[in-house]
Amino acid sequence: MYGASDEVMPFDVHFSMFCNVLENQMNEEQREKYLQLARTGRILGAYAQTELGHGSNVRGLETTATYLPEEDLIEIDSPTLTSTKVLI
Repeated sequence: MYGASDEVMPFDVHFSMFCNVLENQMNEEQREKYLQLARTGRILGAYAQTELGHGSNVRGLETTATYLPEEDLIEIDSPTLTSTKVLI
């Protein structure tokens, strides 16, 4: 039924972005474990931008993520009001 529709569907982001990321950014072991689950809808993924001031302007995103190898941590920095995270 999903494939028979020409309309934008709620699962479009899952199939066009999430599955694509799994396929292209995971190693073979991870793909074997997760890709078929995603393609069959047994696990679902989404994409969300959470910066208050940027909507769909990906180039305008201000948040940075920096890997700190000495601590084995990722530091997230949202330095401005417009980079404030909004979760709805």
